[in-house]
Amino acid sequence: MEPTAPNNPYAPPSAELDVAKSSTQTANLENAVEGRYDFRVGEVMDEAWALVKGMKASFWGAAVVIGIIYVVVAMVCGVIFGLVFGATDNAAVKQLLNQVVAVLMTPFTMGLQMMCVRRALGAPISFSTAFSYFPRTGTALVGAFLVLVMSCLGTALLIIPGIYLAVAYELTTQLICDQELSAWRAMETSRRAIHHKWWSVFGLMLVVGLMTGISALLLLIPLIWTIPWAMMTSAVLYRKIFFSAGPPPDMPAPYGAV
Repeated sequence: MEPTAPNNPYAPPSAELDVAKSSTQTANLENAVEGRYDFRVGEVMDEAWALVKGMKASFWGAAVVIGIIYVVVAMVCGVIFGLVFGATDNAAVKQLLNQVVAVLMTPFTMGLQMMCVRRALGAPISFSTAFSYFPRTGTALVGAFLVLVMSCLGTALLIIPGIYLAVAYELTTQLICDQELSAWRAMETSRRAIHHKWWSVFGLMLVVGLMTGISALLLLIPLIWTIPWAMMTSAVLYRKIFFSAGPPPDMPAPYGAV
C-alpha cells in the first residue's frame, strides 16, 4: 500500500499508543469519509458473535472491575447532585446524572470498546488491554462531552437531529483511541463516514439494542453473551468502515473457547 499523502486531512497520525498494534491492517479514513465501504447488518452481527468466543473471560474480568468503579463514581456524583439540585428523584435530574456519570466513565468504558476493536482487527487482547488507553483520557472525555452536548442540542431541535447525531457519532471513541484523532476530528470523521450508510448503521444499532434488551429480561443470564456481543458489533462495524480494504482477521487462539 502506498503511503498516505502528507496533505490528506484524514490521514491517521504517526504517533502510536503504548499498546502494541500487532494487526497488519491499515485504516483508510479518506475512503471511509467518501463512502467507499460496504457492510451488511447480518454479517456484522454474525462476525461479532464469532469473535466473542474466546474473549469473554478477559472482557468480563475487566468489566467487573469497571463496574465497581462505576458504582463508586455514581455514588459520588449522586451526593454532589443531591447537594446542588436537592432531591434527585426528578426525571430530568436523574437523566442528567446518568449522562454525567456515563461521560466520566469514558476512560474505563473505552478500554472495553478497544478490547473489542483489537479483537476485530486480529490483535491479541488480555485483561490489561482494558486499562491500556488512559493516555487518551483527556481527548476521550472531551469527545464524550461534545457528543453529549451535540446530541442534546440536536434532540432539542425536533428530536430527529439528535437521533441522527447519536448514530453518526457512534465510532468517535474508537477513532480517538485507535487512530489518535482529536475529539472534534474524530466526531466529524465518524459522522461523515456513517452518513453514507446512516440507515444501515441505525438498523444495526436498533436490532442489537432490542436483542440486548430482550436478553436482560431472561434472568439477566444471557447478558454474559449479549453485552460483549453488542460491543463487538460496534468494533466489527468500525473495521468494515475504516479498514474496508482489509480482509476479516484470522481468529486468534483460543478461538471457540469461553
